[in-house]
Amino acid sequence: MAAKHRIVVVGGSFGGVNAAYKLRHKLGDRAEITLISAEPDFTFIPSFPWVIMGWRNPASLRVPLAGPLRRRQINFVHDQATAIDPQEQTVATKSGRSFYYDHLVMATGSDLDWSNVVGSDPANGFVQTCFTVEQATNARETLRRFLASGGGRALIGINPGASCGGPAYEIAMTLDTHLRRQRRRHLFDIQFVTAEPFLGHFGVNGIGNMSRMMEDEFRTRHLNWTANAALTSIEPGKATLADGTELLADFALLIPAFYGAQVVRDVDGLGNPRGFIPTDRQLRSTRYPNIYAVGVSVAIAPPAPTQVPVGVPKTGDMTEEMASRAATNIAAEVTGRGQMVDGLLLPVICVADAGDIAMYISADPFLPPRNKVVLKRGRSYHYLKVAFERYYIQKIRYDLPTTHFGW
Repeated sequence: MAAKHRIVVVGGSFGGVNAAYKLRHKLGDRAEITLISAEPDFTFIPSFPWVIMGWRNPASLRVPLAGPLRRRQINFVHDQATAIDPQEQTVATKSGRSFYYDHLVMATGSDLDWSNVVGSDPANGFVQTCFTVEQATNARETLRRFLASGGGRALIGINPGASCGGPAYEIAMTLDTHLRRQRRRHLFDIQFVTAEPFLGHFGVNGIGNMSRMMEDEFRTRHLNWTANAALTSIEPGKATLADGTELLADFALLIPAFYGAQVVRDVDGLGNPRGFIPTDRQLRSTRYPNIYAVGVSVAIAPPAPTQVPVGVPKTGDMTEEMASRAATNIAAEVTGRGQMVDGLLLPVICVADAGDIAMYISADPFLPPRNKVVLKRGRSYHYLKVAFERYYIQKIRYDLPTTHFGW
């Protein structure tokens, strides 16, 4: 019997889990698939704004990975990948284990970079963020104390270089909804500050008339904003911009820039200077063609320059689609059958929630120029996002078919 093709997937979130599932569907018993994740659970991160408002218990957003992966004959390794040797084709982990691969899928996400805004690291104790369960629950408790104070100023911001600004929009709008429901909105000022040149830029030079749509929404909600803003420092009670403008803040939540994962940055030639992996159109590393990258790990250049640096986001929808296409391409290489597909010319669907209504955004392709754009707003899209959260958690648990409601 021929030896099984060995595939290692690093990362246990949208990209890693979906790549592993798709590879099993495509390759059956031809492949031995191992997924390495530093976290024991898949967590539905898009619902963290609701966690921060106290509307969700983080435990309800988690799926332990060991059982679902085992049922699909995917080896699950709860460990942190610490080193990759592209010549020996091995991945080493923190516990000292080593895994050989014929193909490697990097779905490693990112590390947070607080270095360009002095004082912004949440470790300093007065800035919140929203990319892990611990960060979301810390933000929830800090926000609860702030709201109990009886009034004050909230600053929600997107730092220079950030590529995942969507949660900041959702948190600002959802906080407005939360306060209006309590009939206390008049007691709080909500200031939104972003490195983007205009609202709704989203790192891709806008999507259709999203800028006008978002400005109308912010005006209706009495959300003040400063665009093209380079935050340089923050301290208790005050943030400072590069032009000297000072913004008062009793509560601050910021979205940082990203680095590629440390395990990528440590491999000579795998990542760019910030640790993201340059790939060809099929999502193969331009340096090591048997290494694929999906999601945040992939280096994508902004479509247009901006005065203040802004990164290109990789949404959950995009990440899952990349994972599917990377798996298709690996299967084509392994079997010698089927066509390789483009992993970068992607459509995207996103639902930006405000707690009462939501905005539905569909763009094909994601980067301009585009063939089609659909923008809608309404209460039904809020409930669509609620339904999608519940469906997606079951999808991870039971390997259900993909349904692109968007997130």
